[in-house]
Amino acid sequence: MAADSWLHQFTKFPMDFSLHNDQLSIKIQSNGAELKSLVKRSTGQEYMWEGDPAVWGSTAPVLFPVIGKLKDEKTRIDGREYRIPKHGIVRNNDKLEFFSKLEDRIVFRLCSDEESLAVYPYHFDFRITFRLRNEHLIIYHEVMNTDDKPIFFHLGGHPAFRVPFFEGEAYEDYLLRFEHPEDSRSYRVTDQGTISDDTRPVPWQADGTELPLTHDLFSEDALVFRDLESRSVILESRKSGPVLKLDYAGWTHLGIWAKTNGDFVCIEPWIGLADHENADGEFTHKEGIIELQPNEVYEMSYDIKIL
Repeated sequence: MAADSWLHQFTKFPMDFSLHNDQLSIKIQSNGAELKSLVKRSTGQEYMWEGDPAVWGSTAPVLFPVIGKLKDEKTRIDGREYRIPKHGIVRNNDKLEFFSKLEDRIVFRLCSDEESLAVYPYHFDFRITFRLRNEHLIIYHEVMNTDDKPIFFHLGGHPAFRVPFFEGEAYEDYLLRFEHPEDSRSYRVTDQGTISDDTRPVPWQADGTELPLTHDLFSEDALVFRDLESRSVILESRKSGPVLKLDYAGWTHLGIWAKTNGDFVCIEPWIGLADHENADGEFTHKEGIIELQPNEVYEMSYDIKIL
């Protein structure tokens, strides 16, 4: 079955699941276990991008087992060719199971089946947990290898936050404040969606701790970083102050992206990257690929703190 027809099945009848504590409330769409809403209860302020389909219809795709695109939209695994969709098989997938709910968390699950094996030939048990703790939303990912051989994958988050956040402010009033001074250049995304060795400058300010947001910043696609010192970043208004903080300790790469006509910014913790433009097509050779042995579990999380 072709990858596009396989993915087309997973776009039906999404349901929203809600969770709240004293400070925050969230909504998660069943299709893809995608975070759709993050609200501070004391103010009623919404932090997530609205997902306008005329601009970009997603809000927080879950990236597994690939990030971005494959070179020529295909890869080889154990000598056979597979076409894994862009960003993988969780995004837009209506087979995610509402697995469990406790007072402070909600869990969704996706297990391999005949259809997933046609595009990604490994047996797995994937779970994503959304946990509220005071002013924090912590998103946990678990991948269990239920195969009889090692499995390989990438993992990533793609949350899109509203910018501007406060009334009367403009996109250009906002910046990303990094934990440590940075001087990295961004690796270029090619027209085919692959990653090049070529880099482009990043307009760091304040000795590298500030990255001003402008729509033009994304005119050449995402900023892609391999070597940042920081493992946290704050979305901040120059006029109104800090909005939220995303901690991504343990993640190896970071993407920053928005549509040039979109009032949002995506802060994307990744383990792995889209294919390099000179990739040899072997899935196990992808940069940052995770190898997981049978019956083992891989865990990774990131934390969104409302400020």
